Amino acid sequence: MPRRATAQDVADLAGVSRSTVSLVLNGRADGNISATKQLQVIEAARQLSYRPNAVALSLRSQRSWAIGALTWRGASGFPESMLHASWHTAKAAGYLLMIMDTNGDRKHEGLAVSSLLDRQVDAVVVVAPDLVEYRPPEALAQTPTLLINCLDPDRTVVSIAPDELGASASAAQILIDLGHSRIGLLADDAATVQTEQRIEGAQAAAVAAGIPPLEIMVAGHELAAAYALTQERLAGPRPLTGLICTHERLAVGALLAATRQGLDIPGDLSIVSLEDGEHLASELVPAVATVRRPDQPMAEQGIALLIKQLISGGRPEPQQLTFVCPVDLRASVGPVPTDHFRR
Repeated sequence: MPRRATAQDVADLAGVSRSTVSLVLNGRADGNISATKQLQVIEAARQLSYRPNAVALSLRSQRSWAIGALTWRGASGFPESMLHASWHTAKAAGYLLMIMDTNGDRKHEGLAVSSLLDRQVDAVVVVAPDLVEYRPPEALAQTPTLLINCLDPDRTVVSIAPDELGASASAAQILIDLGHSRIGLLADDAATVQTEQRIEGAQAAAVAAGIPPLEIMVAGHELAAAYALTQERLAGPRPLTGLICTHERLAVGALLAATRQGLDIPGDLSIVSLEDGEHLASELVPAVATVRRPDQPMAEQGIALLIKQLISGGRPEPQQLTFVCPVDLRASVGPVPTDHFRR
């Protein structure tokens, strides 16, 4: 059985004294230890999986060493990747992440917030399954609060969100650069903030390139609806040569519809997905190109920012931080068909 890490191990790895580790992990570093060294100690503790006694820490520091997390189920389920990354990052810094399901309504949210405040959590993070506008409850006004995958329209707290406008513009640009001008967009729900931004970004790329506006088709989250809409659109005159899907399930339906009609991917139709959270797009044949949501880095850096705030004792300036969505080019995209202009 491996030896459990000690505070001296943490000090050696961080390049600080044993007393510095004690001050940081006992919550007495403010005013004594620089924020940089505090973060070095926290990172060393994470790498070594060092766990100080939580009860003793709470008594000495007057902190609960707990962060509350409010979340709810979206159309694709709970935001597991973001919650998992949040939990690990909090745990590495010696914090317990207490996850509460708000059921997506204010009544349950109020009960969840009351439960967290009764347990004297040091901070609260809100993790949304889909990009939404979110106003923190008034009850959290005095509690350090962070939003992940949410946008506070009043800008009262720090919000972290993916660049959905840039993501969809990148997806469209992939197709435009390959010569495509008849491009469609299969949307899961046109009424949401997330899909609105994705449509806006893709259309802006089309306008900038001087090609016709994208054809928008709303399929919801149903694979069957995506299949039917794609099959109908490909069967008519002047079929699409490029397709952007706002969810990987829609990409599955589109690919099945195209192959059912005997079309080649990407020879006749190129497909790009704006999500692959369920790892469906990457497992298809051919694998579908994806502009990925940066769920893990958003959560990791968000929680790290929140903990840094707790260490410093200050309240950061409310702001919205945007994360770039990385592109994974795969075999589902290719040049516009050579007979494109004759069809």
